[in-house]
Amino acid sequence: MYEPHEGTVSLSHGFAPAYNWLRSKGELILATAAGTSFTACAQATTRGQHAGEQVVRFFQGGAEFARAYKCCWGHYYNCNRTRIGMYCEALDSAVK
Repeated sequence: MYEPHEGTVSLSHGFAPAYNWLRSKGELILATAAGTSFTACAQATTRGQHAGEQVVRFFQGGAEFARAYKCCWGHYYNCNRTRIGMYCEALDSAVK
């Protein structure tokens, strides 16, 4: 079993610049390096242990697949041990 925040990914942008850029663009369709299409959107959480925090949500096929909070950014696995590295890399590459 993987641990929360296990593994690292090399990103050019911090969480705040990536979140703010995505928030200004709205919901975007991106693709991982392997060609998997996904949708990313920037929001604020409303409940749970991260209530009130900024979050980037990743969707595949219309269903939420993963989330990246500031504490998760730059890690391959998020707080819930879900793989997010490939989504973060794709978003990081898109940020201008």
